[in-house]
Amino acid sequence: MIEAGRLIALLAHHRAADPEEEASLLKILKFLSLSPGPFDRANAEGHITGSAVVGRPGGTAFLLVHHRRLDRWLQPGGHTDPEDADVLATALREVLEETGVRAQPVDAGGRPFDVDVHPIPARKGEPEHLHFDLRFLATASDTDLTPHPEETREARWFTVEEARAIGADPSVLRALEKASRLLSAGATAGR
Repeated sequence: MIEAGRLIALLAHHRAADPEEEASLLKILKFLSLSPGPFDRANAEGHITGSAVVGRPGGTAFLLVHHRRLDRWLQPGGHTDPEDADVLATALREVLEETGVRAQPVDAGGRPFDVDVHPIPARKGEPEHLHFDLRFLATASDTDLTPHPEETREARWFTVEEARAIGADPSVLRALEKASRLLSAGATAGR
């Protein structure tokens, strides 16, 4: 079972890359502190989600999925499940479910390396709400992809420049740039 207190402790020393990430970090910390159900999909305000920026070793390319519902290229990720040990487990499970790739976390301490809060549009039976997304850095040597057709239209490996060229969201580009620097430098901890 995921505990909000542990996440607050993991995020206490997170260093944001820019003002947008700093604002997201503060929103996430407030949400974790005040929400009675931060992982519950029934929470009308929103919920904590986990995603992974998966890079090839060395940071030469990154795995993105074309999200069916949002019609955008994003890093794999999604909702926490009750059986997930932590949000990192959520992120790695989602990578496998959405792409067929088994990713390995870069930070064994389970710390997110990027955070983002973004709105999710309303759909049948679900009002507009927020995703308080914790992003984890992972690598994968396996480049064979088997996208899950119900959730993703396509999964592909992109360089940072290619992701920029397809119009990836600014927060996704920020995470890819951070990941590229960390993986190319061989960093395994200490953000």
